[in-house]
Amino acid sequence: MAESPYFQLAEALDTNFQGIPKKDGEFSPSFLEYLELLFSPEEAEVASYLGVAPLFTASEDIAQKLGKPIEQVQEPLDALTDRKVILGGGGAYTLPPMQLVVNYHQLREKLGGDDIKAGELYQEFFIKDGFYRFYESGAEGTPLRRAIPVNEAVEGEQQVLSYEEIDHVLDNVKDGFLALGPCPCRTRTEKMGIRECKDTNPVASCLFIGNTARAVVHQGIGKQVTRQQADKYVEEVREMPLVVMVNNHKDYDDGLLCFCCGCCCSVSRGITRWDNPRALARSHFVARVSDECIACGTCVDRCIFSAISLPEDADQAVIDEEKCMGCGVCTDTCQSESLKLYRLEREPIFETGAELTAKVTKENLDAGQTNPRRQ
Repeated sequence: MAESPYFQLAEALDTNFQGIPKKDGEFSPSFLEYLELLFSPEEAEVASYLGVAPLFTASEDIAQKLGKPIEQVQEPLDALTDRKVILGGGGAYTLPPMQLVVNYHQLREKLGGDDIKAGELYQEFFIKDGFYRFYESGAEGTPLRRAIPVNEAVEGEQQVLSYEEIDHVLDNVKDGFLALGPCPCRTRTEKMGIRECKDTNPVASCLFIGNTARAVVHQGIGKQVTRQQADKYVEEVREMPLVVMVNNHKDYDDGLLCFCCGCCCSVSRGITRWDNPRALARSHFVARVSDECIACGTCVDRCIFSAISLPEDADQAVIDEEKCMGCGVCTDTCQSESLKLYRLEREPIFETGAELTAKVTKENLDAGQTNPRRQ
């Protein structure tokens, strides 16, 4: 019996370096059902001949492989492009990376007809089937994302390297193009009515940079902002207990800055809720407390990684440096200003995005998470 077009589409998506959700070594049934929300059977058949970004395929080539007139191929490709399910235009198209695939519905603020179902299926294929491990890190534990410190939290004259500063990241964005778009993680839990951080955080936005920012603006899911507006937004976010995350490499001029909580985020929950301690790389800093601490406990509440405690009868907070991610969120509201970040080299960081991707690709191929026949 011929394989379904959704199975064929899943095979095509499985060529991305993170693979796709699996259960007991096979494609996750809930993920295949999720694809049905995004593609009609006819669209899935055509899209299964596409590569994954950045590999583009000409519609003429797909028509030739299918043995169909170009019009029968172009129509579903145009429909998918119009709905922003695939990327491309002008005769060449590609499947989006997994970050866009799994978050398609939640990158749109307004509640759509399939959003709740998409959220329910995400709970199955992402959480229960364990895809979060490969969304967050490679099979051997190489983190794809990294915490970066709040600069004002760093004590004294300690060195903060350029790639560890938000300002440096924003200074080096391609063409200076910046955009704010909905945080898909909190948007998902908000739509499903299960968001736990409603009292402390708004849904808020991710800050997209470079070509990624251009893409989300083009797709109608992001709004271009000036550098001044971006700086103001970052300043506002620092007042919230949200951890700043970037990709785990130095040449970071394209992608996004996430501002993450511990109850909704698809990355931080690897540490705070699930079983992936390598979901996020720690910064080259660690929080330490001085004798001026008044044991108010505010930092305990703000640390999403449970790295700070206030034992009974203690006269100051206690930091577990193994759990501390070096984000500096705990320092922002320290009444006595006794919490600061101190430099501690703990995590290697990749020089380039290509180097990081190559490492994770090999890990996932060796572990059978991705399809070696299509790599």
